[in-house]
Order: sequence, then structure tokens, then C-alpha cells
Amino acid sequence: MKRALFIILAIGLLILVIASVTFTVGQNEYAVVTRFGKHVKTITAPGLYWKAPTPVERVNRFDKRLMLHKGLLLERLTKDKKNVSIQCMVVWRISDPLTFYTSVTTVDAAGQQLDDLLTSRSAGAVGDYDFDDLISVDREIKISELEERIEKELAERLAEGNYGLEIVSVELDRLALPESNAWAVYQRMRKERKARANLHRAEGEREAAKIKAQADRDKSDILARAYEKSQKIRAEGEAEAAKVYAEAFTKDPEFYKFWRTMQSYDKILDEKTTLVLSSDSELLKYLGE
Repeated sequence: MKRALFIILAIGLLILVIASVTFTVGQNEYAVVTRFGKHVKTITAPGLYWKAPTPVERVNRFDKRLMLHKGLLLERLTKDKKNVSIQCMVVWRISDPLTFYTSVTTVDAAGQQLDDLLTSRSAGAVGDYDFDDLISVDREIKISELEERIEKELAERLAEGNYGLEIVSVELDRLALPESNAWAVYQRMRKERKARANLHRAEGEREAAKIKAQADRDKSDILARAYEKSQKIRAEGEAEAAKVYAEAFTKDPEFYKFWRTMQSYDKILDEKTTLVLSSDSELLKYLGE
């Protein structure tokens, strides 16, 4: 029993000893090993490594993946003396773990360093652009150009300072107007939009009037042609009717006269009609018979 307990304690002690003199580095990590605060080695490849027990040697780990830093909301002055508020998103990573450890030390400190650089560099970058270059509804804006400018200046400053950081990209997360002058700018934009809408409305009304006038002209032309054609057809019909009447009259003049008289009776006589005619009137001829 005692022997088993001794073996278990020995194994446990061995595990503690091995754990104190070994360490692993993951795929997404850098490691900087220091002995009493001084650099011993830098490890960039994953695997199992040896070290002296703590506190003789310590392992400082850093993430080698891309990191995102959201900068402060800063108020800046444009070239034409107008205020804008900008906020940048910086994608960065550690390029040299040893330099990063000795110059910056921690990720939080790196964020503070980036904020300081954004504060100093963004002012000059924004100051080279007019307000309408950044916020406009009528012209092409230059946001991408401004982002490239800030990214370039940050990269140059970090290289000069030897911080062990690498800038991957800089993008504007927010570009807005300060509360103090936002309302005035919005009102101006609203007036511009209203003026443009009125212009489009007037152009539409002119085009509608033009189309309506053309339609009225087309209508008049169609009606005139239709009337002309109807009159022509009517004239032809009347001519044909006269021809038929003439032919009928020549064949039997007496019957034709009788038929025409009957038509006259139908048009002028009803229950309330009173006619006063001479005795030799043609209308009385067939009535008498």
C-alpha cells in the first residue's frame, strides 16, 4: 500500500517537474522567453519546448493572428474649415514579437499607441480634403483615398518607432457631422434635394404637356380624316340612292310618286295634325282615293 502511494506521489512530482520545465506554443501564438527579465529566445513555430522553471524563466505569449482596433471618435477640421467627426478601424498584427515585447509589451498598450498615432496623423490627413470630398450627394467622395492616406502614415510612423507592429488596413468606421453643425448641413442638403425635385417635376410637366399637345393634334387629325371619309361615304351613298330612285322613277313614275307621298304622310301626319290644303293639292290626291 505504501509502495503504491509512493509511486503515485513520484509520478505526480515528475509531472510537476516536467510541467515546470516544458511549455507548448500553439499555431496562433508567438512566445518570448525571458530569464530574470532578460530575453533568452523567441519562438515563432508551434511545438513543445524546454525552459528553466519559473521564476527563473518566464514565457510571454502573443497572438499572431490579425487583431482589430476601434479608434476614438475624433473631431477634425477639413481644408475648407468645416468640422467632421471620424472614427477609424485598424486591422493590425504583431510582426516582430521580441520588438513588440520590448517596445509595447501588451495588446492594450498597443491599442493606446494606435490611438495616439490616429489622433496625430488623422488631423493632417483630413485637413487636406474639402468637406464635399468626404460628405456630398453631388460629387464623387474620396473616402478610400483618405483611408489609404491614414494607413500609409500610420505604417510609416510605426516603422520609424520600431514597435514590432504591422498595419494591414485602415477603414473609416464612422464619418459624420458634429452635433453643433449637423442640423444646418442637413437643412442645406434638404433644400438642394427639394430644388432638384422641383426641377425634375417641372421637366416632367413640360414633357407631359408636350405629349398631351401631340395627342390632341393626332386626335384632331384622326377625327378630320374620319369626318372626311364619312362625308365621302355618305355622298357616295346618297348618289347611289339618287341613282336607285331615278331608276325606279323611270321604271314606274306613278308608283314612285305614290311611294314618296306615303313617306311624306308618315312624316307629317299623326293624331294631332291638322292640315289645311287646297283641293288640287298632290297630298290630297291619294287620301281622297
